[in-house]
Amino acid sequence: MPFSIGTISRILVLAGVAALAACGGNGNQMNTSGPGANPGDNTRISTIPDAPAADTASLTPANQVFPIAKHIWDDYQLYLTRVGRIGNGYYAMTTDGQGGASWSCSDALCGGSYNGKELAMNQCQTSNPGKTCMIFAKDSHPQVRYEIGQ
Repeated sequence: MPFSIGTISRILVLAGVAALAACGGNGNQMNTSGPGANPGDNTRISTIPDAPAADTASLTPANQVFPIAKHIWDDYQLYLTRVGRIGNGYYAMTTDGQGGASWSCSDALCGGSYNGKELAMNQCQTSNPGKTCMIFAKDSHPQVRYEIGQ
């Protein structure tokens, strides 16, 4: 039996209300009197922080639009399939839109020292000697205004 968006929304709201009611007023303290609980354990449960915003420090001016050659756009589309909605990666391209390169990894493979931005820029420079590269996208979010060429 399919549910409509309104039905699903009501179910989620009711589940949230029930969860809040179940928490009670103990300031997120765990019930340590149950079987298997550690007496005196006052562990607090917290949520995972939101992902950082897109790298906007180097966004191009609103009036500057960069051309992207069709073959580079196609390569960017392949990059998007690797990165997905929650992946970690950068796509760099030449300022003339004729060359590009990417670097991506899954969260499980990315360590604290991961610097995908630098890796993508280095790959772009290596693949396109003599040209200037820039970051086109972080994850699946373009960082510049663009226009797809032929």
